[in-house]
Amino acid sequence: MAASEDGSAKEIVMKIVAPSLGFVLANVMFFSGVPAMLRCKRAGGLGDMNPMPFPVVMANCLAWIAYSLIIEDYFLFFSNAPGCMVGVYFTLVAYGLSPFASKMRDALEQCLMGMVFALLALTLYVGIVARDEPTAHKKTTVGLFANAVLLVYYAAPLSTVKEVLATRNSKSLYFPIAVANTVNGTAWFVYGLALEDPYIYAPNAVGATLGVLQIGLIVMFPGAKHDTSPAPSTMGSTSDLLMMDAQGVVEGRLAPGGVAAGGAEGRV
Repeated sequence: MAASEDGSAKEIVMKIVAPSLGFVLANVMFFSGVPAMLRCKRAGGLGDMNPMPFPVVMANCLAWIAYSLIIEDYFLFFSNAPGCMVGVYFTLVAYGLSPFASKMRDALEQCLMGMVFALLALTLYVGIVARDEPTAHKKTTVGLFANAVLLVYYAAPLSTVKEVLATRNSKSLYFPIAVANTVNGTAWFVYGLALEDPYIYAPNAVGATLGVLQIGLIVMFPGAKHDTSPAPSTMGSTSDLLMMDAQGVVEGRLAPGGVAAGGAEGRV
C-alpha cells in the first residue's frame, strides 16, 4: 500500500505539479515584459534593444503548440499560446518603433518572414504530404523542428555566457531571471521524463543547465559594485524588458528615440 501511495504521489508531482509550475512561470515571464514594452511604445523608441529574438519567440511557441496538438497535451498548449501572442505583439511593436529603411527593420522583416516560411513548410508537410504517415512520424518531425527553433532561441544566452567569461563581470546577467529559467526548465524536464518524451525533456535540460550556468557565473563574477542592476541588452529579449522594467530606464533614462546605456544579456 505504501509503495502504491508513493508511486501515486510521484506521478502527481511529475505529471501535474511540474507542468503546472512550468505553465505559471512561462506565462509570468512572457507577460511581465508587456508593461516595459508599452513604455517603449510610449517613448517612441526601442533604445538599445535588438528586436530580432521576438519573431523567434513567436515561432518557438507556435512550434510547441503544433507539438501539443499531436501529443494532445493541454499543459504544453496553454503554456505556449500566450507566449505566441506576446511574441507577435512584441514583433509588431518593435517593427513599428524601428527607424524606417533601417538595417534593423530590414533584418526584422527577414527574420519574421523566414520563421513564417519555415512554419508554413512544416504545416504543409505534416498536414498534407505526410497526412497518411503514422502519428509517430509526425511527432518526430514536429518535435525536431521545435527543438531546432529552440537552438536558435538558446543562441543569445550562450553569447552572453561568452561575454561574461571574457569580461569576468556578470553585470549583463539578471539573477531572478536566471533562477526562473532554471526552475522553469527543470519543471518541464521533469514533465518530459514523466511522459517519456525526449523532445520535451532534452531541450529543457539544456535550458535548466544554462540557467544554472548563469547563476554560477553571477556568483563567481559579481557585477560592478556601483551598479548592481543589468543594463538593457543589445541582443534583445523578453528578459531585457523585465530588466528595463526593474531599472526604470524607459521612464527615467530613455528619451523618445533615444538610446539607453549599453550592456548585453540575451536570455529570451
